[in-house]
Amino acid sequence: MIVLDHTAVLALCRGHRLLSGLAAVEVDDPDQRAHIPALCLVAASLQLPGAAAHVGALPGLEFLPLDFAGAATVEQAVEAGLEWAYGHAVHAAVSGAVEGQVLTATPEAYNGTGVWAVDIGKP
Repeated sequence: MIVLDHTAVLALCRGHRLLSGLAAVEVDDPDQRAHIPALCLVAASLQLPGAAAHVGALPGLEFLPLDFAGAATVEQAVEAGLEWAYGHAVHAAVSGAVEGQVLTATPEAYNGTGVWAVDIGKP
């Protein structure tokens, strides 16, 4: 699974070429789409108002709700020192049937989380 964290959502909104390609291609299988966790979308929208509306219109993206298990995981990660904006991406990457990759502009934020963070470059 490919997960976009809030920094990747911001880069997408600012025209990142690779991410724009991922988001623009409609794939029939939702598991093959890029996934944006809800809290990552909120974090991006707090930094760039309108980000949610922008990415919500793109056909190649799936949005991941935050359920109880996710909220508990985010809480534990934040208590352990992770910034809240990264918590849902961590949960999404490790909780699926297939381990996910988090696309991010800040891969160092995932140090010690066990998450495979892929550097997209600075937006």
